[in-house]
Amino acid sequence: MPRTDENGRQLKALLDYLLDGEIDAKDIFDALGISSSTYYRRIKEADYPNAEELRRVADRFALSYPDLQIQFGLMSRQEVLQYVEALGPASRSVATLADTTVNTGTKRRTKLSDLTPRLDAPPL
Repeated sequence: MPRTDENGRQLKALLDYLLDGEIDAKDIFDALGISSSTYYRRIKEADYPNAEELRRVADRFALSYPDLQIQFGLMSRQEVLQYVEALGPASRSVATLADTTVNTGTKRRTKLSDLTPRLDAPPL
């Protein structure tokens, strides 16, 4: 029996819920980088999904990797908080408007006569 989330859902069912629609198995095994036969064998194993599989799914579907790990019991919320705190304040810094340079000048559009064809582009 594969791992399930806090509500007893398997990975595909959780993705269907989180992404508001029916996710095809093909989308999942493409995200995992495995064949369909490997995917259907893998979803029956007790260690499915593992941390690496969750990371790949999170990357493909723009989901939070730590949240998926928490959902499937691979990490607790406390462990995630401890990890973030251990990184220190420098890794959590956020650029503010004062830290960035704002170019308020207008950019002149390139004239058509100044353009040249790309040599690496295929012919039309």
